Amino acid sequence: MDRFTGPRHRSIVVFDIASSSRWDNPAQARARRALDVLVRRAFRAAGIPWWRLAVEGTGDGMIILLPPGISKVDILDPVVPNLVRVLRAYNAEVAAHLRIRLRMAVHAGEVLRTRYGWVSADVTKACRMVDGEPLYAEFERSPEADLVVVVSEQIHESVVRHGYRRIDPGDYLPVHIVVKESDLEARLLVPR
Repeated sequence: MDRFTGPRHRSIVVFDIASSSRWDNPAQARARRALDVLVRRAFRAAGIPWWRLAVEGTGDGMIILLPPGISKVDILDPVVPNLVRVLRAYNAEVAAHLRIRLRMAVHAGEVLRTRYGWVSADVTKACRMVDGEPLYAEFERSPEADLVVVVSEQIHESVVRHGYRRIDPGDYLPVHIVVKESDLEARLLVPR
C-alpha cells in the first residue's frame, strides 16, 4: 500500500493528439515523438525549464504537471502561442494525412505522487476535459485549426478573465463537457 505524504498543488496540462487511431503504428510512433519535441520547444521558448516539469506519457498524448513557482499565465501566454507556431511549422513539412492536431486541457489542483505516477480527482478532471465533445466539434467546425484549448472554470476565473498579457477573455467561449462520470463547465479557445 502506498503511503501518501499529502497532496501537492500543481498546474495540470493534458495533451492529446486528435484522431491518431487512424494512423498505423509507425505513424503513431513518429507523431508521439514529434509531440514530445514540439511541446518541449513551446515550453522552452516560454522560458519554462523542462526539467522542472513532471511529464507522463499517455500513448497518444501527455500529462504535464507544473510546480507552483510557474505562473498559470505562462501556460496560456506564451506557451499556447509558441505551440501554435511550432505545430504549424511541423504540419507544413508533413503530408496532410500525417498532420498533428492537438487537444489541450489546462486545470490546476491537488495531486498525489504514487510509485505509478501522479493521481487525483484534479488530474482525472483535466483528462476528462481534453476528451470533451466540444473539442471534437470545434475541430470539425475549424478544419484549419491545429490546436484547441480547454480551460477549467477555475483557470478562467483566476487567470483568463483578468486578461493578463495577450490573453483575451472574449476568445474563451463557455462549453459544457459531459464525459463518463464528469459533468462540468469549462472555456474553449481556438488559437488563430
